Amino acid sequence: MSDHARRFDAKLTDEFRRRLLQARETLLDTVAGTDGEMADLEAPVPGDSTDRAASVPIASLVSRLGGQDKRELDEIADALRRLGSGAYGVCGSCHKPIALARLRAVPAARFCVHCQTAQEVVP
Repeated sequence: MSDHARRFDAKLTDEFRRRLLQARETLLDTVAGTDGEMADLEAPVPGDSTDRAASVPIASLVSRLGGQDKRELDEIADALRRLGSGAYGVCGSCHKPIALARLRAVPAARFCVHCQTAQEVVP
């Protein structure tokens, strides 16, 4: 069994799914104008978490998010897809595992600290 497979057993997968869904909810809470909108978000929707992410009430709130918030929401959606495909927790640049501490701090992280730092350096 690979190190990555060992690291992302069902318990860790569930932990990070909860963290990502909570982060998404927090972003959407910032723009939900009414209790009714929040009730729509919390109402059970058939399907998996990807289906719920594409629901109409969420889409209406997303249209009100600012640019940075939309980018964060896109990053969360992408992280949920990576989690489902087994690619979550692997650096998109060097393809090494991302430290669990970094993922817990930034659940939607695409890159390890080293690669993220290298990308942020301005030439």
